[in-house]
Amino acid sequence: MKKESTEQRLERIHEAAINLASQRNVNSISIYDVAKEASIAASTVYHHYPNIESLICELMNDVFSDFIQVLDNAVVPESVNHWSDINRMIEQGFVDYYMSTPLAQHTLLGQHTYATVRHADAQNDLLLGQKVEAIYRQFYKLPELPTDVNIFAIALQVADKVYSMNYRENGDIAPEMAREAIVLTEAYLGSYLPKYMPKID
Repeated sequence: MKKESTEQRLERIHEAAINLASQRNVNSISIYDVAKEASIAASTVYHHYPNIESLICELMNDVFSDFIQVLDNAVVPESVNHWSDINRMIEQGFVDYYMSTPLAQHTLLGQHTYATVRHADAQNDLLLGQKVEAIYRQFYKLPELPTDVNIFAIALQVADKVYSMNYRENGDIAPEMAREAIVLTEAYLGSYLPKYMPKID
């Protein structure tokens, strides 16, 4: 029988953890649960990950990469008539992703207790905020913005708080709450961005 490669073994572990995290609260998952789901020895999982938190954090790296793809695909240039259109399309892109990705729902919108995941999520928000700002600058000549904070990262975090609040209460993101997230983020960004900005030719 051909020996399983390390890459194949890690793929089995990741798939098992994703299956479990897509079905239930990540706080209730243990290394032993993952090992059982993967039909692999718990000691093998421990060989790669010292605890479940490190495994979940590893899975989140793929989610964070997906977020970049969401931003790459969210904005339809011919539909940008006002800067608020960019905000609306970006938030709709994230809502669609969350609703189609149980792992992201349960981990990022649910009530997990993993400090490393929260830290990684916050750091990723800063990177996403920079990318969002770059998208805005493709279309508009932005005014001078604060240098000590990234307003676009904060807008993303505000929206996530709305999604998380609704998800924890109802298990999904209701259309009316997705709408409210857009209202909130547009109001916040509107305190820095004028109603009418010159477009890039």
